Amino acid sequence: MRRFARALTGTVADADDLVQTGVERALRHMDQYQDGTRLDSWLFRIVKNSWIDETRSRQRRGRVFAPEEEGEHIAGTGAAAIEARRELQEVEIAMQTLPEDQRLAIALICVEGLSYTEASAILDVPIGTLSSRLTRGREALMAALGGRP
Repeated sequence: MRRFARALTGTVADADDLVQTGVERALRHMDQYQDGTRLDSWLFRIVKNSWIDETRSRQRRGRVFAPEEEGEHIAGTGAAAIEARRELQEVEIAMQTLPEDQRLAIALICVEGLSYTEASAILDVPIGTLSSRLTRGREALMAALGGRP
Protein backbone atom coordinates (compact mmCIF):
# COMPACT_ATOMS: atom_id res chain seq x y z
CA MET A 1 0.00 0.00 0.00
CA ARG A 2 2.82 2.36 0.78
CA ARG A 3 4.31 2.09 -2.72
CA PHE A 4 0.89 2.71 -4.25
CA ALA A 5 0.34 5.70 -1.95
CA ARG A 6 3.76 7.05 -2.96
CA ALA A 7 2.77 6.76 -6.63
CA LEU A 8 -0.39 8.72 -5.87
CA THR A 9 1.11 11.44 -3.73
CA GLY A 10 4.69 11.82 -4.89
CA THR A 11 6.07 12.38 -1.38
CA VAL A 12 6.98 10.03 1.45
CA ALA A 13 5.23 12.09 4.13
CA ASP A 14 1.96 12.36 2.21
CA ALA A 15 2.13 8.67 1.30
CA ASP A 16 2.54 7.68 4.95
CA ASP A 17 -0.38 9.89 5.94
CA LEU A 18 -2.47 8.42 3.15
CA VAL A 19 -1.71 4.84 4.20
CA GLN A 20 -2.65 5.67 7.77
CA THR A 21 -5.92 7.23 6.62
CA GLY A 22 -6.65 4.23 4.41
CA VAL A 23 -6.02 1.74 7.23
CA GLU A 24 -8.19 3.76 9.61
CA ARG A 25 -11.04 3.81 7.08
CA ALA A 26 -10.66 0.10 6.40
CA LEU A 27 -10.85 -0.70 10.12
CA ARG A 28 -13.89 1.55 10.55
CA HIS A 29 -15.65 -0.09 7.62
CA MET A 30 -14.62 -3.72 8.01
CA ASP A 31 -18.32 -4.65 7.82
CA GLN A 32 -18.24 -3.57 4.15
CA TYR A 33 -15.47 -6.03 3.24
CA GLN A 34 -16.87 -9.00 1.35
CA ASP A 35 -15.43 -12.41 2.22
CA GLY A 36 -13.86 -14.13 -0.73
CA THR A 37 -12.57 -10.91 -2.32
CA ARG A 38 -8.94 -9.82 -2.29
CA LEU A 39 -8.15 -7.74 0.74
CA ASP A 40 -5.32 -5.89 -1.00
CA SER A 41 -7.60 -4.79 -3.86
CA TRP A 42 -10.14 -3.54 -1.34
CA LEU A 43 -7.43 -1.61 0.53
CA PHE A 44 -5.99 -0.12 -2.69
CA ARG A 45 -9.43 1.21 -3.59
CA ILE A 46 -9.83 2.74 -0.12
CA VAL A 47 -6.42 4.41 -0.43
CA LYS A 48 -7.22 5.71 -3.91
CA ASN A 49 -10.55 7.13 -2.74
CA SER A 50 -8.88 8.63 0.33
CA TRP A 51 -6.42 10.42 -1.95
CA ILE A 52 -9.24 11.76 -4.09
CA ASP A 53 -10.92 13.08 -0.94
CA GLU A 54 -7.65 14.65 0.23
CA THR A 55 -6.91 16.40 -3.06
CA ARG A 56 -10.43 17.80 -3.17
CA SER A 57 -10.05 18.97 0.41
CA ARG A 58 -6.73 20.65 -0.39
CA GLN A 59 -8.26 22.44 -3.32
CA ARG A 60 -11.10 23.74 -1.18
CA ARG A 61 -8.94 24.86 1.71
CA GLY A 62 -5.85 25.75 -0.28
CA ARG A 63 -3.90 23.65 2.18
CA VAL A 64 -0.43 22.44 1.24
CA PHE A 65 1.68 19.96 3.19
CA ALA A 66 5.27 20.80 3.96
CA PRO A 67 7.74 19.45 1.41
CA GLU A 68 9.56 16.19 2.01
CA GLU A 69 12.28 16.50 4.60
CA GLU A 70 15.67 17.22 3.18
CA GLY A 71 18.73 15.29 4.14
CA GLU A 72 17.36 11.76 3.92
CA HIS A 73 20.02 9.21 4.54
CA ILE A 74 21.10 7.23 1.54
CA ALA A 75 20.91 3.51 2.20
CA GLY A 76 24.42 2.15 2.05
CA THR A 77 27.64 3.96 1.37
CA GLY A 78 28.94 2.15 -1.68
CA ALA A 79 28.97 3.58 -5.17
CA ALA A 80 26.43 0.99 -6.33
CA ALA A 81 23.97 1.99 -3.60
CA ILE A 82 24.40 5.66 -4.44
CA GLU A 83 23.87 4.99 -8.14
CA ALA A 84 20.78 2.85 -7.42
CA ARG A 85 19.32 5.64 -5.25
CA ARG A 86 19.97 8.20 -8.01
CA GLU A 87 18.27 6.00 -10.61
CA LEU A 88 15.31 5.47 -8.30
CA GLN A 89 14.97 9.22 -7.87
CA GLU A 90 15.03 9.67 -11.65
CA VAL A 91 12.24 7.12 -12.02
CA GLU A 92 10.20 8.77 -9.25
CA ILE A 93 10.58 12.16 -10.92
CA ALA A 94 9.65 10.70 -14.30
CA MET A 95 6.61 8.96 -12.77
CA GLN A 96 5.36 12.27 -11.37
CA THR A 97 5.42 13.81 -14.86
CA LEU A 98 2.90 11.24 -16.09
CA PRO A 99 -0.81 12.00 -16.04
CA GLU A 100 -2.44 10.50 -12.95
CA ASP A 101 -4.37 7.84 -14.88
CA GLN A 102 -1.15 6.51 -16.45
CA ARG A 103 0.80 6.78 -13.19
CA LEU A 104 -1.82 4.77 -11.31
CA ALA A 105 -1.97 2.09 -14.01
CA ILE A 106 1.81 1.66 -13.87
CA ALA A 107 1.83 1.65 -10.07
CA LEU A 108 -0.82 -1.05 -9.80
CA ILE A 109 0.40 -3.31 -12.62
CA CYS A 110 4.19 -2.85 -12.69
CA VAL A 111 4.96 -1.93 -9.10
CA GLU A 112 2.28 -3.73 -7.09
CA GLY A 113 2.02 -6.69 -9.48
CA LEU A 114 -1.76 -6.77 -9.67
CA SER A 115 -3.54 -8.40 -12.58
CA TYR A 116 -5.23 -6.28 -15.22
CA THR A 117 -8.61 -7.43 -13.87
CA GLU A 118 -7.77 -6.37 -10.31
CA ALA A 119 -6.30 -3.03 -11.37
CA SER A 120 -9.25 -2.23 -13.64
CA ALA A 121 -11.62 -2.94 -10.72
CA ILE A 122 -9.63 -0.68 -8.38
CA LEU A 123 -9.54 2.16 -10.92
CA ASP A 124 -13.12 1.44 -12.02
CA VAL A 125 -12.25 1.39 -15.73
CA PRO A 126 -12.57 -1.29 -18.43
CA ILE A 127 -9.53 -3.52 -19.00
CA GLY A 128 -9.03 -2.04 -22.47
CA THR A 129 -8.82 1.46 -21.01
CA LEU A 130 -6.36 0.25 -18.38
CA SER A 131 -4.24 -1.43 -21.05
CA SER A 132 -4.19 1.73 -23.13
CA ARG A 133 -3.18 3.87 -20.13
CA LEU A 134 -0.47 1.39 -19.23
CA THR A 135 0.96 1.37 -22.75
CA ARG A 136 0.96 5.17 -23.03
CA GLY A 137 2.42 5.48 -19.53
CA ARG A 138 5.23 3.01 -20.23
CA GLU A 139 6.10 4.80 -23.47
CA ALA A 140 6.12 8.20 -21.77
CA LEU A 141 8.19 6.83 -18.89
CA MET A 142 10.74 5.32 -21.28
CA ALA A 143 10.97 8.60 -23.17
CA ALA A 144 11.43 10.56 -19.94
CA LEU A 145 14.20 8.18 -18.87
CA GLY A 146 16.02 8.52 -22.15
CA GLY A 147 14.85 5.21 -23.63
CA ARG A 148 16.50 2.96 -21.04
CA PRO A 149 14.43 0.26 -19.30
